[in-house]
Amino acid sequence: FAIASRLILLKWSVDAELNDFRQYFEQEWILSLPYWYEGAVCLTPSTNNGLESLNGRIKKDYTLRNRLPLSAFLKTAERMPTDWSKDSEEKPFQSHITYKDDLKLGAHTWLQQVDKTQILQMNANVYVVPSKNGNMSTTTWVQQFYAGAWNNYDELVNWLNSARLISCSRLLPPLFCTCRTDLKEYTCVHALGLLMLWGSQPIPQLIGKRKGKGRPKKVKLALSND
Repeated sequence: FAIASRLILLKWSVDAELNDFRQYFEQEWILSLPYWYEGAVCLTPSTNNGLESLNGRIKKDYTLRNRLPLSAFLKTAERMPTDWSKDSEEKPFQSHITYKDDLKLGAHTWLQQVDKTQILQMNANVYVVPSKNGNMSTTTWVQQFYAGAWNNYDELVNWLNSARLISCSRLLPPLFCTCRTDLKEYTCVHALGLLMLWGSQPIPQLIGKRKGKGRPKKVKLALSND
């Protein structure tokens, strides 16, 4: 993030019309609030969607979208935390990840199409896999990863989109991947595909050809040989 921030500010500095925005962005989103990007803190909610969803529940189940008198408001405000506390006890947070069927199928498809010779192990817990639209080999990607000497922001973006970094240091799923899907949903075809490659996850049963409608024919064609 530090390297990307420096390079994007350098790119914007060429355009005089972006000077005010560049100064604002640097002060507000790099110096003051630097942890706004996906992946800043792994395995923690990156949005406040859970809190925002309470607004809908309050309007639907408690206030019915009407202004309440003070006495009714106080009773309702006291009842809401009680109800939510009971829900939290009866519906605990999910302690393990559940892979959906479409993700399993996508991971299996990725595993069949990926060049397995391009899957590199950087150390005991970190692997590199090629991306779909990569412009370099994973060997070159790793070399640039250690060098960290990109000349401009576009070079950095091209490198970043050419491969994915997968960490299995937690030993148990979900694995951490640098693709945008995993950063948002904590699972992706790359991480699940590696688990299938290692035999840690079963390969999904592929759907075969659908059976045609109606009963199968029992009478042979007139001119066919027995």
